[in-house]
Amino acid sequence: MRLWGKVVSGSLLVFGAVFAGVGLFVPEARAACFGAAAICAAVALVGVPLIVRAFMLFTGDEEVLEHGLKETATVTTIEPTGWRYNRQYPIVRFGLRMQTDGVAVTIKQAVRPDVLLRLAPGAIVNVRVASSDRRRVVIDWREPTRDSAVVR
Repeated sequence: MRLWGKVVSGSLLVFGAVFAGVGLFVPEARAACFGAAAICAAVALVGVPLIVRAFMLFTGDEEVLEHGLKETATVTTIEPTGWRYNRQYPIVRFGLRMQTDGVAVTIKQAVRPDVLLRLAPGAIVNVRVASSDRRRVVIDWREPTRDSAVVR
């Protein structure tokens, strides 16, 4: 689970412990406090991890960028989706052909506008590929390729 998920879960467990402590010392609030403590514990142990996993489906690129296998791919298509990340970065559908095995994949990824303006089909980009699923590919914009068709 990502760090922010651990922080939220830990905070909820602390709140649950406070509620349980109050419930032990204040008899008239016992039922409400123990109920609140149980809800905090359930959300911390089940709810937050589920939410983190759900967000990882949308933003799981960080995991692939960190642990994925380095490869190169040729950009075959570039199609804007009309969506933007953080109101600034367009989300683009890229068609890629992996250079090692020729597998074609289609991904959606946010890209800086200045890079998008200079990118064209035929460009060679560095990518990271998930070791568990060769179809999970992320373009690694941190490592430009010298022989690409990207104008610098």
